[in-house]
Parts: sequence; C-alpha cells; structure tokens
Amino acid sequence: MTDRQTEVIALVSGFDLTQAQAARVMKISQQAVAKMYDEAAEKLAAVYRKWEYGAVEVEYEEAAEEEVA
Repeated sequence: MTDRQTEVIALVSGFDLTQAQAARVMKISQQAVAKMYDEAAEKLAAVYRKWEYGAVEVEYEEAAEEEVA
C-alpha cells in the first residue's frame, strides 16, 4: 500500500473517522478517500487470498450527502 492508502485505512478503520472526516484531515475530497480506501482494501484482500485465508469481504458505509459538502 502507498503511504496515503495506509493513512486512509488508519483514519477510517483505526480512528473510526468517517470518510468525510478523513478527507478533511487529509485535505482531499471524500471521493479520493473512498477510492484510496477501496484500493487499499483490495490490496489487503489480495494478501489474504495469497496466504489462502479464504474469502475476505470489505464493507463500509458511504458518507451521507451532508457529510460530503
């Protein structure tokens, strides 16, 4: 993962921020956070698949429209 993807994972999953909150912290758009989060989650899932841990499902809630503004 890139440093920015790691930061997104840490903020959203580790610190339990919404994507909109993480976007404000990182000074980027919520859409950019969502894209980086998805890409990072897929990279993590690929590692689990390679290690044959079985299926990995990633779920997250999309930010409400008022959070995006």
